Amino acid sequence: WAKRLIDTRAITIMPAANALGYSQNVREENGVDPNRDFAWDQQASSCMKTIAARSINEVWLDHIFQLSITFHGGDHLIAYPWGDTIHCQGNWYSCSGGWQAPDETGMNDLTVGLRKFVGKFASGRGVVEEYNTGALNDPRVIYPVNGGMEDWAYGASWDNEGLVKCSPSSFDGYSAAKTTYNNATNRAINLLVETAFEKTPSESLLGSSEEVLVGGGGKGNGHVARNIRLCWFLADMVQPWLEIVKVDELPNLVTPGFKFSVTWEAGGAISITEAKIVCSSSASSENLCSSTTITNRKLWEDGKKLPSIKSQEWASPSRNEASKGQPQTHFVRARTDASWLAIN
Repeated sequence: WAKRLIDTRAITIMPAANALGYSQNVREENGVDPNRDFAWDQQASSCMKTIAARSINEVWLDHIFQLSITFHGGDHLIAYPWGDTIHCQGNWYSCSGGWQAPDETGMNDLTVGLRKFVGKFASGRGVVEEYNTGALNDPRVIYPVNGGMEDWAYGASWDNEGLVKCSPSSFDGYSAAKTTYNNATNRAINLLVETAFEKTPSESLLGSSEEVLVGGGGKGNGHVARNIRLCWFLADMVQPWLEIVKVDELPNLVTPGFKFSVTWEAGGAISITEAKIVCSSSASSENLCSSTTITNRKLWEDGKKLPSIKSQEWASPSRNEASKGQPQTHFVRARTDASWLAIN
């Protein structure tokens, strides 16, 4: 499974984007928090001030990402847009509603699947539970911010309400053209992962590589181990796939009623709700010879029933009546809209 993902996925890793802050062991870069420095729900003079945000911006200008993660410490959750002050009804620090994005259904299903797959683990102080999941603005999850990367990565290609053309003065300025985005680059599901309440957990809680890809956690489970699983899961979910593993040897003459078995593997989904075997006598004719249906076939583990994801349900607008219409991410539209095409 892991080898297949390496062979079929383009994975971009940017370690310690805030290199100066990492070196100085502080959150900020020259006094500016890169987590609030993106071209979204921010003052024009107060975004893209840091090299960290600009570096990430340059990478996004040159790529189209379907899924991405930002790892943080200080809480214990996986959250998705919206997480800005624009989509926050009521009190700024404790929203009463308004956070459901057009892709909320797909994003929620994805994060619930992630939570189940990465699991929980025991520690010396008890059990480190499964991640909390939900929208960033949901007060049961976290809180809204200005200039957040998650909302920028999700909405800057299609939602002008939050988009800002930045005009910072730091480092001799940064062209406003750099925060003018085409229709393709910023339609990602960018997940905020708060890995632990402790900023620096005990080394004994980090885990090891032993059985690291076992769903729900193996012998070497821990903070790092389960977040490695999280990365692999997200890489798998980029695109559904099916591979024929084995077909029984067939005789030269196949008579009516002859039985044979076909073995296949599938991925890019949390569970398979239905599978059909379709055979054809020619490349241009798809006559259904036989079919079989399986329900809730688990892909990664035994003994734990994972929730089913039905991609076509994602094609509908968000459950929130104030939502802005149809889903907008490449991740959802590529699975539900046969005409969807994005070029950078």
